[in-house]
Order: sequence, then structure tokens, then C-alpha cells
Amino acid sequence: MSQAEVVRVAQFDPKVQTYWFVQGAMTQLVLVSAVIGVVTLPLWLFGLGQWLSARRFAYTSAVLTQRAVHLKTGYWLRVEKTVPLEQIQDLATHSGPLLRAFGLSSVQLETAGGSPANGASDLQLHGLIDADGFRDAVLSARDALLDGRRGALPPPPAAAPTDDTLAVLRDIRDSLARIEQQLGRGRDDAR
Repeated sequence: MSQAEVVRVAQFDPKVQTYWFVQGAMTQLVLVSAVIGVVTLPLWLFGLGQWLSARRFAYTSAVLTQRAVHLKTGYWLRVEKTVPLEQIQDLATHSGPLLRAFGLSSVQLETAGGSPANGASDLQLHGLIDADGFRDAVLSARDALLDGRRGALPPPPAAAPTDDTLAVLRDIRDSLARIEQQLGRGRDDAR
């Protein structure tokens, strides 16, 4: 990805680290009912969760280029996704109760042909600063790309004439020939 084609670089709110920490703690609370949570919840609360949330934040980036959205996230489990702009069908901002508690929102991106399970999005960007602005920039870049490609396409080929169409065209041709003949006689008579 060259610097010349970068349209916008997303910035993430540092509060998203706390969101991820609390989200992980809530997962641990659910696991408490299953004996494993009794061991992992204290580990998460007293160091591991904060450390992993900070690492995840440090390794998270989203870049909008003239042709795609590039996302990198994760420290432990790294994920890199590239979504071509022409495949983007919908972008929505989302802010559930936990996100709102931290003053955050996320952008959810859905693509053509994507079939995410359980209604999940193809790409989620949690904790974006100016999430609405990033969403609008992606939609504008997508529209510009699609409009540019539409202008570059040749016009669709004309449909092949049917027998009925050819018969009508022959009748019109013959009628025009008769009219020209009549007009030619009228000129000769006027002279």
C-alpha cells in the first residue's frame, strides 16, 4: 500500500483498551460458572487482561485507501483483513450499552457475498475516534471508485434485432424510398 493512495488513517480512542478489558472480564464472569473461570478471572483482573488490552490497542490500525479498507488487530491472535471498496454493501455505526458506558462506538462493515454467522459483521472497528466521519469517508471512497469504474465501462452492446424488428425496418426503408421518389417527381414537375 503506497502512501499516495492512502485516503484516511483511522484513530482509535484509548478508552477502547478499557472496553476490551471489561469485555474480557465479563467473559470470565460467565466462565466462573464453569470451574475454569475461578482460576482465570483473578489472572485477568490483576494483570493479564490489562496487559493484553494494551497490546491489542498498540497493534490495532485501520487504513482507508483508494481501493480498500485495511485492518490489523490483535497481539496474541493477530488478524489482518483487507476489504475491497467495491465489495462493501453497508457500513453502520453501533454503540451497545458497554460501548456507550465508555463513550465509544464501532463501525460495522458488511460485504457483498459475506455470510457472517449469527448476524455478525464482516469487519468491526471498535473505539474509532470520529466513527461517523470514518464511515462517511469509506462510503465516499467507495462511491468515487464505483463511479469511476462505471465511467470507464463501454456502453452495453445493442440487442440483436429480431425478425419482427427487421421487417419493420424494411417497411420504413421502403416507405422512405417511395417518399424520396415522390419528392423527386415533384421537383421534376416544378421545373
